[in-house]
Amino acid sequence: MATTKVMSFPASSSQQQSTWAVRERETTFVAPLPAPGLPALRVMGQLASTYIIGEGPEGLYLVDQHAAHERVLYEEIQAQWSRHKIEVQGLLQATTIELSPREEQIWQANKENLAQFGFAIEPFGGRSYLLRSVPAAVAGTDIVEALRTLLEAIAGTENGTLQEEKIIQSLACHAAVRAGQRLSNGEMAELMQRLEQAKQPRTCPHGRPTMIHLSSRQLEKEFGRTG
Repeated sequence: MATTKVMSFPASSSQQQSTWAVRERETTFVAPLPAPGLPALRVMGQLASTYIIGEGPEGLYLVDQHAAHERVLYEEIQAQWSRHKIEVQGLLQATTIELSPREEQIWQANKENLAQFGFAIEPFGGRSYLLRSVPAAVAGTDIVEALRTLLEAIAGTENGTLQEEKIIQSLACHAAVRAGQRLSNGEMAELMQRLEQAKQPRTCPHGRPTMIHLSSRQLEKEFGRTG
């Protein structure tokens, strides 16, 4: 049976939490959201299997499910990293991965740092490797693709804060629900609850907005209910 464990590792002087700049864009339809928190939202449904429709005390919220989930996972993984305790999922059966020459070079240059994030890989002859454990966040995904995407993301970076940020971003992006993925009411409600607890709920780790907000006043104006 696959096992989940928490991996502890020595503190790094380069571990610092990044502050993401949020640019407010002026538009006639989108009302600014109160910063930095998010009010409790009542899930009303899903649009195009991509956006969650929520009702709050200040009007209507349209939430990008991928960007929102990515933000939630990013902060959760970052919190684990800052506590030096990454959740790791051991694999029931080792997965074989064949690395390209470039991927192998990136792996060799960064294997110690990636091991701290939970990737346990053993040589299996030639450029073949056995993947024995992964970060728990990506355990339910295509782990081979997750590793390839991650190696590409950190190519050319050196060990340090920038690389750690890129690793966390890549893991969160790969593990997040996709646009076009249908979610149950329970899944949407759970995601909204987790987003409400995020420190920066309005943007994904890459700076894209997670939602747009139509205030009650704006809705009344658009329907001609106010002067």
